Amino acid sequence: ELYAKLVKAYNDAAITSVESLKLVKNHSTAGKTNGKSWIRIEWSTVGDDSHVDGYEIYRSTKKNSGYGTKPIYTTKNPDNKWYKNTAGLKKGTRYYYKVRAFVEIDGQKYYSDWSNKAYRIAK
Repeated sequence: ELYAKLVKAYNDAAITSVESLKLVKNHSTAGKTNGKSWIRIEWSTVGDDSHVDGYEIYRSTKKNSGYGTKPIYTTKNPDNKWYKNTAGLKKGTRYYYKVRAFVEIDGQKYYSDWSNKAYRIAK
């Protein structure tokens, strides 16, 4: 019973820390390598990110809509706070990105608020 209480306390702390985490867009760049366009975004966190399991990245060609319900990428390593998009880019199109952190507990995901939006025009 004590173990169950400790696990619940830990899980509650993890959920609280991720839900209160603030993600800040730091930098975005665009380029072309071997004829293939890419856009790289980077972000940082404000708060306790020690419980984060990963980050979900969403993309749209519209600033305030069109991001869909599924991320275009989910990071595997919570220490990597960047993403390089190389798939599905069209030259001259402006792409918007937003990111959120998550922790998964007992199959349920808990999320931070969204980051600021980053945007770049594909080269």
